[in-house]
Amino acid sequence: MTTATLAAPVVTSSTLATASQESFQHDSLQLGSANNLSFIEQLIIEQEVWSDTAYKTSNDMLYALLAKCYAKYEEMCADNHTAKKLRGELDDYIKLHSIAVNKTSHTLIKIVKCVFGTNKRRVSAYSIVLRTALFNKVKSADIADFVRNNGGVEEIRLAKNGNVLSPKQKAEAAKTAVVSAALAEFTSEDIAKQLDAANIGEQIVFVATQQADGKFVVNAVSTSATAVNAALAAYYSANKASINNQQDQQNTTTADAQLTNIVNNTNA
Repeated sequence: MTTATLAAPVVTSSTLATASQESFQHDSLQLGSANNLSFIEQLIIEQEVWSDTAYKTSNDMLYALLAKCYAKYEEMCADNHTAKKLRGELDDYIKLHSIAVNKTSHTLIKIVKCVFGTNKRRVSAYSIVLRTALFNKVKSADIADFVRNNGGVEEIRLAKNGNVLSPKQKAEAAKTAVVSAALAEFTSEDIAKQLDAANIGEQIVFVATQQADGKFVVNAVSTSATAVNAALAAYYSANKASINNQQDQQNTTTADAQLTNIVNNTNA
């Protein structure tokens, strides 16, 4: 009985060299392709990755991406070959993809519109954030901290409209209005056990249920700043007129007192 023997492929140094060369050439082509992308296309790719992965769970990637958009704008403002090249790439992309922008639109708006697509609300919010940063002379390296320190994208967007208060601003206005009000006073050992005795003077939030006999049962308590601000913002929205009237009265009283002091000092 004859047994057939399969010959193993012979791997020589010449074969390895050829394979390595082909692999290197393939990698070089891939790298060259990536390097040929314009800056706006590279930012768009990052935006798509962010949208598909971390959009719903993390703002860190968003802030980093906004910082990169802002950094490219900073580069475009220079008077050199690199800046001219970047401006050309942006204009070429807008023309090639028929991006609807006005000729008078700010360059930051153009960049954001290209990177984040046709979602008007998102484009508007992110443009406001970057232009607000520009107005405040924030550097690209500090964009992420700037957005975080100002309460996030939505807070900055709302604050941009002088007729609309952000939730944080509403909470501050309500806090001033209610600080002197005392609807009820009571003590509770069970509640006291859940609180830090050193935080005297700090506001907290109670969750209470109204009873048929007019009494209230406290079900839960929270010292969270987020919970307190949310409750104050909600109170402001429900009592906006009275809070604003109270503020106007306080401002008038302060102005009258200052005027009286000026008159008295003049006559002295």
